[in-house]
Amino acid sequence: MRALALLTAAVLAGCTALPPPPPAGGWSGKLGYRIEAGGERRPQAGSALFELQGDAARGQLLLTSPLGTALAQAQWDAQGLRLHDGREWTAFESLDALGQALGETLQGPPLPLQALFDWLAGRPWPGAPSEALPGGAFLQLGWRVERVDERLLNLERPAQGGLGATRLRLVLNP
Repeated sequence: MRALALLTAAVLAGCTALPPPPPAGGWSGKLGYRIEAGGERRPQAGSALFELQGDAARGQLLLTSPLGTALAQAQWDAQGLRLHDGREWTAFESLDALGQALGETLQGPPLPLQALFDWLAGRPWPGAPSEALPGGAFLQLGWRVERVDERLLNLERPAQGGLGATRLRLVLNP
Protein backbone atom coordinates (compact mmCIF):
# COMPACT_ATOMS: atom_id res chain seq x y z
CA MET A 1 0.00 0.00 0.00
CA ARG A 2 2.84 2.38 0.85
CA ALA A 3 4.49 1.64 -2.51
CA LEU A 4 1.24 2.57 -4.28
CA ALA A 5 1.07 5.87 -2.36
CA LEU A 6 4.68 6.67 -3.28
CA LEU A 7 4.05 5.81 -6.93
CA THR A 8 0.93 8.00 -6.98
CA ALA A 9 2.85 10.90 -5.42
CA ALA A 10 5.64 10.52 -7.98
CA VAL A 11 3.19 10.50 -10.89
CA LEU A 12 1.37 13.57 -9.55
CA ALA A 13 4.68 15.37 -9.03
CA GLY A 14 5.57 14.56 -12.63
CA CYS A 15 2.36 16.27 -13.75
CA THR A 16 3.37 19.60 -12.18
CA ALA A 17 4.07 22.13 -14.91
CA LEU A 18 7.68 23.18 -14.52
CA PRO A 19 9.22 25.78 -16.79
CA PRO A 20 11.27 24.13 -19.51
CA PRO A 21 15.04 24.53 -19.44
CA PRO A 22 16.55 26.61 -22.21
CA PRO A 23 17.10 24.58 -25.36
CA ALA A 24 20.71 23.57 -26.05
CA GLY A 25 20.70 25.64 -29.25
CA GLY A 26 19.01 28.64 -27.63
CA TRP A 27 15.55 30.09 -28.13
CA SER A 28 13.93 30.90 -31.46
CA GLY A 29 10.50 31.85 -32.66
CA LYS A 30 8.32 34.80 -33.53
CA LEU A 31 8.10 38.05 -31.62
CA GLY A 32 4.93 40.07 -32.11
CA TYR A 33 4.58 43.54 -30.68
CA ARG A 34 1.92 46.19 -30.29
CA ILE A 35 2.52 49.66 -28.93
CA GLU A 36 -0.56 51.74 -28.14
CA ALA A 37 -0.68 55.44 -29.00
CA GLY A 38 1.15 57.59 -26.49
CA GLY A 39 2.25 61.21 -26.45
CA GLU A 40 2.75 62.20 -30.07
CA ARG A 41 3.18 58.60 -31.22
CA ARG A 42 0.67 56.65 -33.23
CA PRO A 43 -0.10 52.98 -32.47
CA GLN A 44 2.37 50.53 -33.95
CA ALA A 45 2.36 46.81 -34.45
CA GLY A 46 4.65 44.36 -36.13
CA SER A 47 6.51 41.13 -35.84
CA ALA A 48 9.98 39.72 -36.22
CA LEU A 49 11.58 36.32 -36.12
CA PHE A 50 14.19 35.95 -33.41
CA GLU A 51 17.05 33.69 -32.39
CA LEU A 52 18.44 34.13 -28.88
CA GLN A 53 21.51 32.20 -27.75
CA GLY A 54 23.72 32.18 -24.69
CA ASP A 55 22.99 33.97 -21.44
CA ALA A 56 23.35 37.42 -19.89
CA ALA A 57 27.15 37.09 -19.80
CA ARG A 58 27.68 35.92 -23.39
CA GLY A 59 25.15 35.65 -26.15
CA GLN A 60 23.54 36.98 -29.26
CA LEU A 61 20.13 37.99 -30.52
CA LEU A 62 19.21 38.06 -34.18
CA LEU A 63 16.01 39.78 -35.29
CA THR A 64 14.80 39.25 -38.85
CA SER A 65 11.70 40.34 -40.70
CA PRO A 66 9.09 37.69 -41.54
CA LEU A 67 10.60 37.73 -45.04
CA GLY A 68 14.08 36.97 -43.70
CA THR A 69 15.70 40.42 -43.90
CA ALA A 70 18.07 41.06 -40.99
CA LEU A 71 16.69 43.85 -38.79
CA ALA A 72 19.33 43.77 -36.06
CA GLN A 73 22.00 41.54 -34.62
CA ALA A 74 23.21 42.04 -31.06
CA GLN A 75 26.24 40.28 -29.59
CA TRP A 76 27.71 40.47 -26.11
CA ASP A 77 30.65 38.78 -24.42
CA ALA A 78 33.77 39.65 -22.39
CA GLN A 79 35.15 41.63 -25.35
CA GLY A 80 32.16 43.98 -25.48
CA LEU A 81 28.58 44.61 -26.48
CA ARG A 82 27.70 45.49 -30.05
CA LEU A 83 24.70 45.94 -32.29
CA HIS A 84 24.56 45.72 -36.08
CA ASP A 85 21.57 47.64 -37.41
CA GLY A 86 21.91 46.55 -41.04
CA ARG A 87 24.46 49.26 -41.83
CA GLU A 88 27.14 49.30 -39.15
CA TRP A 89 28.26 47.91 -35.79
CA THR A 90 27.82 50.11 -32.72
CA ALA A 91 29.46 49.40 -29.35
CA PHE A 92 27.62 49.77 -26.03
CA GLU A 93 28.71 50.17 -22.41
CA SER A 94 26.13 47.85 -20.87
CA LEU A 95 23.51 45.23 -21.65
CA ASP A 96 20.88 47.78 -20.57
CA ALA A 97 22.13 50.28 -23.19
CA LEU A 98 22.14 47.52 -25.81
CA GLY A 99 18.55 46.60 -24.86
CA GLN A 100 17.60 50.27 -25.19
CA ALA A 101 18.98 50.36 -28.74
CA LEU A 102 17.19 47.13 -29.65
CA GLY A 103 13.93 48.60 -28.33
CA GLU A 104 14.47 51.65 -30.51
CA THR A 105 14.97 49.32 -33.49
CA LEU A 106 11.43 48.03 -32.85
CA GLN A 107 10.35 51.63 -32.07
CA GLY A 108 9.37 50.55 -28.59
CA PRO A 109 10.65 50.28 -25.02
CA PRO A 110 14.04 48.88 -24.06
CA LEU A 111 14.30 45.09 -24.23
CA PRO A 112 15.37 43.70 -20.83
CA LEU A 113 18.05 41.36 -22.18
CA GLN A 114 19.47 40.40 -18.77
CA ALA A 115 16.06 39.29 -17.54
CA LEU A 116 14.82 37.76 -20.79
CA PHE A 117 16.64 34.46 -20.30
CA ASP A 118 14.97 33.87 -16.92
CA TRP A 119 11.61 35.10 -18.20
CA LEU A 120 11.73 32.63 -21.08
CA ALA A 121 12.27 29.91 -18.48
CA GLY A 122 9.15 31.14 -16.64
CA ARG A 123 10.84 32.65 -13.60
CA PRO A 124 11.74 36.15 -12.37
CA TRP A 125 15.27 37.39 -12.97
CA PRO A 126 17.19 37.23 -9.65
CA GLY A 127 18.85 40.61 -10.33
CA ALA A 128 15.78 42.75 -9.52
CA PRO A 129 12.77 42.65 -7.20
CA SER A 130 9.63 40.99 -8.52
CA GLU A 131 6.02 40.64 -7.41
CA ALA A 132 4.09 37.40 -7.88
CA LEU A 133 0.66 37.63 -9.50
CA PRO A 134 -2.15 35.08 -9.67
CA GLY A 135 -1.76 32.35 -12.26
CA GLY A 136 2.02 32.25 -12.16
CA ALA A 137 2.55 35.68 -13.73
CA PHE A 138 4.79 38.27 -12.08
CA LEU A 139 5.79 41.93 -12.28
CA GLN A 140 9.42 42.85 -12.80
CA LEU A 141 11.33 45.82 -14.25
CA GLY A 142 8.04 47.50 -15.15
CA TRP A 143 6.81 44.48 -17.15
CA ARG A 144 4.01 42.01 -16.43
CA VAL A 145 5.51 38.65 -17.39
CA GLU A 146 3.34 35.61 -18.07
CA ARG A 147 4.68 32.30 -19.31
CA VAL A 148 1.38 30.94 -20.69
CA ASP A 149 2.72 27.53 -21.71
CA GLU A 150 5.93 25.96 -22.98
CA ARG A 151 5.68 27.90 -26.26
CA LEU A 152 4.18 31.27 -25.31
CA LEU A 153 5.53 34.20 -23.28
CA ASN A 154 3.49 37.41 -22.91
CA LEU A 155 5.13 40.64 -21.77
CA GLU A 156 3.10 43.78 -21.04
CA ARG A 157 4.36 47.19 -20.00
CA PRO A 158 2.12 50.16 -19.11
CA ALA A 159 2.56 53.50 -20.89
CA GLN A 160 5.82 55.21 -19.91
CA GLY A 161 7.91 58.12 -21.10
CA GLY A 162 5.84 59.07 -24.14
CA LEU A 163 5.38 55.45 -25.24
CA GLY A 164 1.94 53.91 -25.06
CA ALA A 165 1.31 50.58 -23.39
CA THR A 166 3.43 47.85 -24.97
CA ARG A 167 2.64 44.19 -25.51
CA LEU A 168 5.23 41.66 -26.64
CA ARG A 169 4.27 38.10 -27.47
CA LEU A 170 7.00 35.53 -28.00
CA VAL A 171 5.91 32.32 -29.64
CA LEU A 172 8.71 29.81 -29.34
CA ASN A 173 9.57 27.17 -31.88
CA PRO A 174 9.11 23.63 -30.58
